[in-house]
Amino acid sequence: MTTTSWQQLISHPSQRDAESAGWRPRFFRPTREEDAEELGRLLRDDPRVQVFDTIDRQLRDLVKTRHPRRTLGDQEIARLVEEHLRGVPRLSYGVWVHYPWSHRLVHLLDEAEFVELRTNRNKYKISAEEQATLAGRRIGVVGLSVGQSVALTVALERSAGELRIADFDDLELSNMNRIRTGVHNLDVPKVVATARDIAELDPFLQVKCFSEGVNSDNLERFLLEGGKLDIAVDECDSLDIKLELRLRARAHRIPVVMDTSDRGLIDVERFDLEPDRPILHGLVGDLRPERIRGLSTEDKVPYVMQIIGQDTLSTRFAATLLEVQQTVSTWPQLGSAVVHGGAAAADTARRIALGEPVRSGRYYVDLEQIISGPEQEPAAAVATLATPPASAAHEPPRPALAAASLARLPAGEAGAVELDRERLRRLVEAGTAAPSGGNCQPWLWVYEAGRLGLFHDRARSESLADFQGAGGVVALGAAAENVVLAAHREGLSVRVSPFPRDGDEDLTAAFEFFGAPVGGAEGHAMDALADAIGLRHTNRRQGGRAALADEHREALAAAVRSVPGADLHLLEAPAELEEIAALIGAGDRARLLAQRTHADMMKEIRWTEAEAAARRDGIFVGAFELSPSDVAGFRICRDWRTMDLVRRWGGGGALEKTAHKAVAGAMAVALITMPRAGLADYFQGGRALERAWLTATQRGIAVYPMATLPYLFARLVRGAGEGMDPETVEVARALRERYLRLFHVTDATAEILLFRLSLADPASTRSLRRPLEEVLVAR
Repeated sequence: MTTTSWQQLISHPSQRDAESAGWRPRFFRPTREEDAEELGRLLRDDPRVQVFDTIDRQLRDLVKTRHPRRTLGDQEIARLVEEHLRGVPRLSYGVWVHYPWSHRLVHLLDEAEFVELRTNRNKYKISAEEQATLAGRRIGVVGLSVGQSVALTVALERSAGELRIADFDDLELSNMNRIRTGVHNLDVPKVVATARDIAELDPFLQVKCFSEGVNSDNLERFLLEGGKLDIAVDECDSLDIKLELRLRARAHRIPVVMDTSDRGLIDVERFDLEPDRPILHGLVGDLRPERIRGLSTEDKVPYVMQIIGQDTLSTRFAATLLEVQQTVSTWPQLGSAVVHGGAAAADTARRIALGEPVRSGRYYVDLEQIISGPEQEPAAAVATLATPPASAAHEPPRPALAAASLARLPAGEAGAVELDRERLRRLVEAGTAAPSGGNCQPWLWVYEAGRLGLFHDRARSESLADFQGAGGVVALGAAAENVVLAAHREGLSVRVSPFPRDGDEDLTAAFEFFGAPVGGAEGHAMDALADAIGLRHTNRRQGGRAALADEHREALAAAVRSVPGADLHLLEAPAELEEIAALIGAGDRARLLAQRTHADMMKEIRWTEAEAAARRDGIFVGAFELSPSDVAGFRICRDWRTMDLVRRWGGGGALEKTAHKAVAGAMAVALITMPRAGLADYFQGGRALERAWLTATQRGIAVYPMATLPYLFARLVRGAGEGMDPETVEVARALRERYLRLFHVTDATAEILLFRLSLADPASTRSLRRPLEEVLVAR
């Protein structure tokens, strides 16, 4: 046969006739004359029919089950079968069931005997009385992935007399990792394929199909038509339908059961017993269906996490959520979990249908936890990674030691002004308004003998991402700049001595204050910036792309270059911004997928407003100005086990999105540098940074630090990658090559801060500061 000739014989799905789309079997009872004639015509006219006749075996099984106390021999079984037939020929006994979609004709016991024999092995797991009760129950299943397993299990046990099944989708090959059916059913509506499977299990079970799924228009019909459902099983993906199904079920006092296929979670809502119960146990508040109708899969993630529970997700499921619409199109389901969940949901529904005391709630049958090896590491032991302890050389400067260190400085110049308590507090408050990496606030202020000492509290700032504590020193330089500006506003002259004691890197600066100009005092050229100290803040809000005005560019450059050696580098061309966004995103991804830097970052985050208010340091998650789906994803990132899976899979593309979104609304991305990379240079760079930031604040320009890359590179270049895992070193080297095409810096350059400049609406929240009582010691 040629290719052309056999192709002409193929019937494609679009060419199927009405019969192939059907799911109801035809019944022929030969004891009725008209059925016998119809059966004869079918056998005569349709050569495709395949006959399966095991009626004798079924009759033998039936009589054996009716005499459970006796061991019957073949002759006695044959006699009992003949007595049972009462002269009816075997070919005419019972019913012939024709399945048009498969062309099978099967000879079966008729309904009562079929049901009796098919449920015989249920006894006494299900008693005869209970089986009779279940025959009067109606169960509806919405969604036929897990739902198919639920429906088939209900059919296997005959836990209902009527099943209503709903799904709008056709069967696809990618569904068949969890839906047990044959490849011949591809492109067949899921409801049709499921109804056929049920009919082939039990042709007498009543099945009603909703091939359009359920929606606002037909939901009442699904719940009520032909009699109110006794139980609704929710296995649909549409979040708005999940909500609407529950709202309507609650109104009609119909209980709802759901399996999530993650950690064996079975969710029960007994609206029949608790008609005022909050839907989904109150986890979604007063969320209405119309608010989430039509969302993309990615945008559904935060609601899925509300429904399933952020803190109860399995590690693998959580990790996969980060890959939705990155390396996978939707969230995963495994056949084992679907079969297990289908069985659990069907079991729960049966017990509700029988009136057993099943309470509302969430129940976990987590096989991974229940069945584990004796040497499995407890989950709690790997949930987080503590930040490596600071070395002995970097112990925090305790107040008494700090004061003693300050007192050992050579005597200051005569005429220094003694600060009263209120003036001192005003100056230090200005200093603590400075920015710091992760809002760690790495300062301790000591006022002793007319001098103000600024100490580096390394225990607050030390991290793998901050090579040799340079980032902390930048924050201290910015704080020093604020003190100078605030002192000038008070009418004071200021002399600043960076690192005044050789060998004592913790004493970052000492300040002396005078009532009149003195030699070596700070200049007054930047005094106009003082009014912006209390206004300066990080603003991560998304803005629209706009050009940086010449006057702003010049003012920012002048502010930076007012510090000797400091320089400002700007990226403004679209191609440059696109490339730096890619590099920053890749750096963020590398930071989150390396265990130590992940731990450092998570240490910075405050996940609730209450935690932020109590700690008054770190960054409240709301300050990141993320979308709900991005917040949900960020919360998933908390657990290192999740990130480790993403790393091993080679995933994490979603971790780069925040940088792309941020830079998409940038006027420019800026880098402040110093020509050398000593701690004194980073201190002066911090002063230049604060001058630039205060200038931007006065001009209505939003500043968003994006600091990962410069400090990752500092460890790579000057620290030979010490402490970094080999994979991160490799990534950093590749990023560095591309970075050097954008910024003309050398390995000797101190890269103070990389940051975005934009026009944006006001930030929704600002980071808090620790109280002065915690950071200031006045003796």
